[in-house]
Amino acid sequence: MAAYASILLLAALCIGTAYSLQCYTCKVATRNSNINCETVTTCPSNYNYCQTNSATPVFGTTAMTKSCEISCMMSMAGGFMGSASVSCCSTDLCNTNGGISIRSSYSTIFLGTLVMLIRRSLL
Repeated sequence: MAAYASILLLAALCIGTAYSLQCYTCKVATRNSNINCETVTTCPSNYNYCQTNSATPVFGTTAMTKSCEISCMMSMAGGFMGSASVSCCSTDLCNTNGGISIRSSYSTIFLGTLVMLIRRSLL
């Protein structure tokens, strides 16, 4: 009887123990000052992803947010107005550097190519 009670107690302790993911979180920080985006947060038990959102206007500073999320879909987008990305990971404190990001937007590449072509035609 004592062995049975011990097994039940051990099972109850194991069932009650849940692992919670830890992520870096912040509301809005700039890429240049990522140090302001390193608050360690223990996510709720049903949140399985650390997410980083990053947005860069054509002529501006990259802004990012980091959070715990239930689901996450990685994406990248670029256009005339700038670029944006969403990165996801699922291990403790994995979103330290913002994960993937678009380094140059399509408009920046287009403008650079245009300037090179104009310079070449003027020479």
